[in-house]
Amino acid sequence: MIDVRTLFTSPKWLLLHAVVVAIAVAMLMLGSWQWGRAGDSGRVQNYAYAAQWLLFAGFTVVAYAKLARDEIRPEQDDEPAPVADLPVRAQPAAPLAADDDPELAAYNAYLRSLAEKGS
Repeated sequence: MIDVRTLFTSPKWLLLHAVVVAIAVAMLMLGSWQWGRAGDSGRVQNYAYAAQWLLFAGFTVVAYAKLARDEIRPEQDDEPAPVADLPVRAQPAAPLAADDDPELAAYNAYLRSLAEKGS
């Protein structure tokens, strides 16, 4: 079992925590600044930009949460199934010889005649 406390306090994860917080705060501040500009100018475009910065911050947090979840619970399907668990398929029948099937012998003769005419 994975010890979550030691995992998320490793130097790699501490740096990732700091980067995600910094990015999310920066995007929220940019959204707030854009909202203020929208209030001054009254343009709808500035309100859309403010909402866009909020969505970017949300996406950053969601991506971080999924990354953390995948680190805690990695995929279990990476290993192939054991041979004993695979379904058993019927073996194909042996191909028929021309001696066994007169129809097959006639078809092969027809193909030979076509090949001779073509060359």
